Amino acid sequence: MKQSGAARRVLAIIMAAGAAMILCFAGRSTTAAPLDPVPRTPPAVLSAPAGAVDVNTAGLEELMSLPGIGEARAQAILDYRAEHGPFRYPEELIRVKGIGEGILSGILEQITTGGEGGAEDSGG
Repeated sequence: MKQSGAARRVLAIIMAAGAAMILCFAGRSTTAAPLDPVPRTPPAVLSAPAGAVDVNTAGLEELMSLPGIGEARAQAILDYRAEHGPFRYPEELIRVKGIGEGILSGILEQITTGGEGGAEDSGG
């Protein structure tokens, strides 16, 4: 019996869900040791390059020195920071309107959030 494309997709979804459940429960064991906790500090915070722009303290001009960040994006960063507080890690800039994956990847090596004693200690 020939199935329609929609029926095949539904069947594939059901089979994938079943396989995922099997894998989920197969990994459980009463003798398994607890997993080690994942470090809370993202790697980008641990190693800020020398001369990096601190997005938590930089002004409009300094933010505009970053590639792909013009006056509008720099102002959006300042506005976001004023409304939501300091950034905890550089990747959080993705939440700022006008900054997407491409812009972020182009500046990630050039920015920091202050690292030790910076935004991490702000109670967030």
